[in-house]
Amino acid sequence: MFSIALIFYFLFVASHIAFAAVAAYHTNKYTAPSDPARAVTTIFIALSLITISISAFLFSRVPWETILQ
Repeated sequence: MFSIALIFYFLFVASHIAFAAVAAYHTNKYTAPSDPARAVTTIFIALSLITISISAFLFSRVPWETILQ
């Protein structure tokens, strides 16, 4: 059970990181330096790091040995 959940968790985190990378790339490529979208992208990436950290902490707190009982 743990290994399956870990695989899904890493897929979730990887897709989230990929989306953030795509957003950062497109913002840097297609916006002007003074465009406020750059600040929005920075805030999104910062909040993503916070939510990924919280989800990793909560994932580590799941009692995997007692879930299947």
